Amino acid sequence: MLVLVFAVSCNKEKRFSKKLIKGETWKVESVMVDGAYIQGGSSTWNVSGDDIYETVSEVNWVLSGNNKTTFQWQFHNKGKNWILNNLCDCEEADGSLVDEADYLANDLAGTYEVIKHKRKEMLFRSSETRTYTGKVVEIHLIRE
Repeated sequence: MLVLVFAVSCNKEKRFSKKLIKGETWKVESVMVDGAYIQGGSSTWNVSGDDIYETVSEVNWVLSGNNKTTFQWQFHNKGKNWILNNLCDCEEADGSLVDEADYLANDLAGTYEVIKHKRKEMLFRSSETRTYTGKVVEIHLIRE
């Protein structure tokens, strides 16, 4: 019985992940901290990965031109939570090698509640991010 519960849980996370992966390119509509807009509009997320069990899914986040970063992500808790894991340790990196996008992903790393999960729109909310602990952070995506 325990194995069946685990399999159902994994299937739900896979279903949630496939919607984000199938979008391939998502427009970052907005990133808000306590209701204040900090980023969005012209930036995009290019999602890579096919199978969440064989590879770690990644997003290439392009803010503008060469200002971009890569982070890993995963759905957990039967799709109720989404985790953003930044790949760049900005505190230890050479400042000339770190873009604004790297710092932004570093600041936003954390566990998010999945508020909206639709084919063309997603909304994630957290008060447990690396830099904005205790503040409400929202990431709003629209499928291109």
